[in-house]
Amino acid sequence: SSSSSSSISSSSSSSSSSSSSSSSSSSSSSSSSSSSSSSSSSSSSSSSSSSSSSSSSSSSSPIPTTTTTTTTTTTTTPCDGCNCPMNIEMDPDGDNRIYTLKSPRYPSKYPHNQDCTWIFTATSGKIKLLFDKFNVEWSSSCKSKDYLFVGSIKKYTKTWLCGSSIPKNFKLVSKNDKMTLKFHSNKKTTKSGFKVRLVATG
Repeated sequence: SSSSSSSISSSSSSSSSSSSSSSSSSSSSSSSSSSSSSSSSSSSSSSSSSSSSSSSSSSSSPIPTTTTTTTTTTTTTPCDGCNCPMNIEMDPDGDNRIYTLKSPRYPSKYPHNQDCTWIFTATSGKIKLLFDKFNVEWSSSCKSKDYLFVGSIKKYTKTWLCGSSIPKNFKLVSKNDKMTLKFHSNKKTTKSGFKVRLVATG
């Protein structure tokens, strides 16, 4: 509003000055001419004022602003034993008494360069490992190529398993309430892997 008045005032002053200049250059002007000039000046001034006011009004109108909000979504991949060591608790008296563990992508061939770790703990008693299917690249020591390692067990303490020939009814039992399984694959041959069951015996 203050800006608008200033524009009008400036515009009026300019018109007045122009009128005055015109008056002094024509020394013998008639009253009607003067009146006409004054009327014209007034009209011109009014027009200028109106134009200036309109311009001022136009320039003071608000400029729309747009606010953009960016939302970042983080996806967390659940631990599966191969992207991080997986801890599994088993209860001989609960729903999680039996756990079926499969090699990555089973029954399809497991990927190259895998290092997976599963740590099983029973709330009481021991854990028994039973083999349903087993086919892992063979080597004489079961340590130089692909293998399934089983630790914290009775009889052997720990063992490395490979190949495709597992004795019928072969099973492993934990020394106490814990059993660790580790699967490793190298960059060469891959097989269909394994499917085993862990049972909390109480």
